[in-house]
Amino acid sequence: PTFLNSSVARPKTLIPVKSVDRLHAATAPTNATKFQQMCESIDSTGLYLYDSSSTMNIECRQFPKSSGYAEDPATGIAAGALVASLHRCKMNSSGDPDDSVSTMTTILQGKAMRRPSQIKVKIDDYATSS
Repeated sequence: PTFLNSSVARPKTLIPVKSVDRLHAATAPTNATKFQQMCESIDSTGLYLYDSSSTMNIECRQFPKSSGYAEDPATGIAAGALVASLHRCKMNSSGDPDDSVSTMTTILQGKAMRRPSQIKVKIDDYATSS
């Protein structure tokens, strides 16, 4: 997909990017008003770009809609939404079907802004019966 809205608390727009180089080349939106309007038009609280060329350690960048700063170096809500969406759809980060999607993923964020963070996301499947 070109983009996917996903949420574990507040909706983030997940956008796959083909390489770490392209991810690092991305720039924060320069017109805050237009960016906020665009996010609102797609019911999103921000854009979460991620490197779709990796599977276990996924590098990401988060551009929030209206937090008072252009980029967030660590976003647990967006990291959780990304990993949960990939796991639920049984896709790897490039969007290809993958039945072996890991339940533990490391999200690397903030490297492009020289404030690196590491977020570990674990998915637990709980079966329910009635």
